Amino acid sequence: LAVRLSYIIWGGPPDEELMEVADKNELQYPFVLREQVQRMVQDERAVAHSSKFISEWLNLGRLNNMRPNEDKFPDWKPELAADMREETLSFFKEVVWNQKRPLGDLMNAQITFASSELAEHYGLVSTDGTATVDGVARYDLSGNPYRGGLLTHGSVLTVGGDEASMVTRGLFVLHDLLRGTVKPPPPGLDTTPIPASPGQSNRMISMARIGDNACGGCHERFEPLAFAFEKFDGVGAFHEEDEYGNALREDGELTIPGAKKAIRYESVAQLAD
Repeated sequence: LAVRLSYIIWGGPPDEELMEVADKNELQYPFVLREQVQRMVQDERAVAHSSKFISEWLNLGRLNNMRPNEDKFPDWKPELAADMREETLSFFKEVVWNQKRPLGDLMNAQITFASSELAEHYGLVSTDGTATVDGVARYDLSGNPYRGGLLTHGSVLTVGGDEASMVTRGLFVLHDLLRGTVKPPPPGLDTTPIPASPGQSNRMISMARIGDNACGGCHERFEPLAFAFEKFDGVGAFHEEDEYGNALREDGELTIPGAKKAIRYESVAQLAD
């Protein structure tokens, strides 16, 4: 039991105190067990181990290999990928460990942590006056309708690749947030992508897939989950229009796996809530 506790909470072997209690066979008493768990979660090893969870859950290691198209994103700097990773880890530590808020608040907490380069990339203009180490500052996002919570972190938005794919982003929300599933297409089904006309927005292309007899049955389950992110490009920067001049939207539908009815949302903030 001591070993199981230790590897769950710390990701490593028990310390001397935990082993001493175990050797005395005292972990069988609920009040002793509770006392040890409370002690262990106050240790920095618990924080470090939980950071591994958030890193694996959101596949933050993917950022190490990000190479956006230079022609499409001429202002991209490789250092931004590392800054995005640090933003998410710092945000997680602040919300969960420092403020001791529920895990659900990771979706919409109105703060973030950004380097000056990442803040410029996001269009953030002022901090809340709280500086952290290595040039990273804390930002109050309570007055920002488009940023706040994990869903608007570059570390998450870049899952869509250079084209900000609604397929990939929608599947991320379905699989990794809602824990839903979608079956692969049946054998023999023509899965040739629906041709897109030049100058269409991502939503227009997505709606064509959803409206297609072959594709729609599955794509309607996850692509609308990504509609909220249409104003964020492939590297997580915010735009009101795309490169073709199409006005971008952020309304859509959220279908909880197992629920009978979809829930309308009007903004990325409402989706996060």
